[in-house]
Amino acid sequence: MVRTERIAMKVLVAEDDALSRRILTKVLEDSSYDVRVVESGAVALQVLQGTDAPTVALLDWMLPELDGVDVCRRLRSATPRVRPYLIIVSAKNQKHEIVAALDAGADDYIAKPICGEELLARMRVAERTIAYQLELQKQIEKFESLAQRYSLLGEIVAQQMQGPAGPEDLDALAALEAAPPQIAPTRPEQVWFVPGEIEALVPRALTDLGLSANPVLASPGERAAGVSAYMAWTSFVDTGQHRWIDLVLEIDAKAAAVVYQRALRRSAGSPKEIAGFLDETQTVIGATLKAALQAKGCVLIAPLLSRAHQRDLWDPALRIPAESLTFRFDLEGVRLDLAAVCYPCAPQVRAPVHLQPQEILAAPYPPDDPVGPPLFAPGTALNRHSIEQIARHASARVDAPRLSVYGLSPIAQYFHRANGGRPQ
Repeated sequence: MVRTERIAMKVLVAEDDALSRRILTKVLEDSSYDVRVVESGAVALQVLQGTDAPTVALLDWMLPELDGVDVCRRLRSATPRVRPYLIIVSAKNQKHEIVAALDAGADDYIAKPICGEELLARMRVAERTIAYQLELQKQIEKFESLAQRYSLLGEIVAQQMQGPAGPEDLDALAALEAAPPQIAPTRPEQVWFVPGEIEALVPRALTDLGLSANPVLASPGERAAGVSAYMAWTSFVDTGQHRWIDLVLEIDAKAAAVVYQRALRRSAGSPKEIAGFLDETQTVIGATLKAALQAKGCVLIAPLLSRAHQRDLWDPALRIPAESLTFRFDLEGVRLDLAAVCYPCAPQVRAPVHLQPQEILAAPYPPDDPVGPPLFAPGTALNRHSIEQIARHASARVDAPRLSVYGLSPIAQYFHRANGGRPQ
């Protein structure tokens, strides 16, 4: 059985009878629910429509100002991001009354007098329902974000296909072709970017986006002063050498707007559009550098989508290790900084029950299935659904296999925290 974290459930109790309030509150608080109590339907409606609203509401039918059924009806006509789970608690117990409450928008119905065990059982149903709703909303937002990214990528490609390249573009391409990167042969354990390689490859990648770039001499470890307005990240894992490679792009707000304008030949409508463009910029840069390492014999996986976000004063500072490779590029007067960071990343062995979301499979699962393809290939980024699938598969076997996984690098963890609620 998969062990998952319990949702932090905030529960609203709307009850004007003092004894019923005490019973409901005690049963819920004894089971570690975070309870808020109100005594009127109007206040309950206001709380449930506010920010940080409770996810479950226990509503007495006969409330002053606005009864519980009317509260259900009004909430169901609204369109909140996550609908609260509504339970009517009432002494009314005729079938037609229960039907009327459910038709008005209630999710469940508990008849008084209240039974503590029944109440907690209904709360567990509510908890499961809210968890499914949150997971569905998360997937919807992910698909919407992907759709926006693909739309933007299509626009980028379309812009680069319009008409022949201008003289400046042809000059930039000619310069790049005249100075191909010098990639010295190395032993597998020494494979990494050689001097001058990134400086040549990144301008090639940016040319695909309609941007002309020249490397600028920067001191080792030097980064832009202050806090950059936008940061973009991508990564891949070298499974042969067990190392995690992060690429972090930094650019200020004015420069980002200029770069967007040059690539798409229009102004950005919002900071989110700029972040989306930087997402794709970092994807292209990452793919170019990844291909260069693969040409040297590295076995790489890229399990996570690139991410970009606009920083604000509340963002924690990102720590780029001093030993990272740091590069600066001039895009016709606009500066862009890129850091390449390499972390050792030894795979860890896990029993299926101990897997965690965002861990990366280092080997196929199951590892010894002679028939057909594995359930999950190496490089799969685990989520709750895939962990549940693995746990179900493992529970059906006498000798459940253990799994080899990679954990996220510190920088990858930072971008997942920074984007929690923002786009993937």
